[in-house]
Amino acid sequence: MRPTILFVDDEIINLFVLEKRFEGDYNVLTAESGEEALKKIEENKENISALISDLRMPGMDGLQLIDKIKPSLIDIPCFLLTGYERNEQIEGAISSKKVVYMFKKPFDYNEIDSVLKDTL
Repeated sequence: MRPTILFVDDEIINLFVLEKRFEGDYNVLTAESGEEALKKIEENKENISALISDLRMPGMDGLQLIDKIKPSLIDIPCFLLTGYERNEQIEGAISSKKVVYMFKKPFDYNEIDSVLKDTL
């Protein structure tokens, strides 16, 4: 069975490109906000293999989303996408194992694919 990846980003073009790039290897779900991601997670809780979320989004940011899902989905690896440099907040999330890895925008699709395959 193919792993299911949930991509969360408030930029629709990013979701479209990520979905098209990875739909051949993974079942891809997308959400345009943290709130929409929570609904997708609730509907697909048993199937989600990994979460890849933009860090900065209106409303709920990527780390807030991860904080909300981690208590019930502790085994799901979570990743961040960001156009920003690493900072104390990101380093803390990685060192506490809340986040596995941070992908830098613009995306390197081969890096994302390689890290997902190594993690899953």
